[in-house]
Amino acid sequence: MEYTVVFEEKVALTPRDMNSVVEVNSIDMKILDYLKNKLEKKCSNHGYVLPDTLRLLSRSNGFFENGRFTGNILYYVQAQGRVYNPAHGTVLEGKVLKKNNMGLYVVYENAIRILVPRDLHIGDDEYDSVNVGETIRMEIRKSRFQVNDPFILSVAVYRGRAGEEETQEEESITPPAEEEESISPPPEEEEEEETA
Repeated sequence: MEYTVVFEEKVALTPRDMNSVVEVNSIDMKILDYLKNKLEKKCSNHGYVLPDTLRLLSRSNGFFENGRFTGNILYYVQAQGRVYNPAHGTVLEGKVLKKNNMGLYVVYENAIRILVPRDLHIGDDEYDSVNVGETIRMEIRKSRFQVNDPFILSVAVYRGRAGEEETQEEESITPPAEEEESISPPPEEEEEEETA
């Protein structure tokens, strides 16, 4: 669910940004600050970008745009970061924030908002007994997000309270017990052992 991805971006630094640049490393810091403001704590094409995970891999030499007299210096940048993108079947634990007629509303690390619909659990007494504030386990069924969304929206199925073992009732089919016959060495070997 958590992946490392590489972002390729075009960053424009204004003359005002360049006034505060004293050395080459501070250009990298300006670019990294720009990327953090643009990408972190929101969704990208890859998923929700986790805060404080971006780091600069490489950048081009700066150049001025032709035909535009803004004075901005452009850089082509590669940066690496960590993202959340829950796949179908991912099991998560989260705290229940709301409970209503639609179901349970759970938030996972302020990155994923999860709806656990009541309609999928009709007649399930354990699901009905969950209260606001409890931590539950759920299995993701579907997720969606768009670029710049502040979170990923997911639908999940309830799998139990956090910390409890998932109980699966499996019927094991065992063949009927057969009488064990004692295996003894053939008589010839017994005679050889006695003579030795």
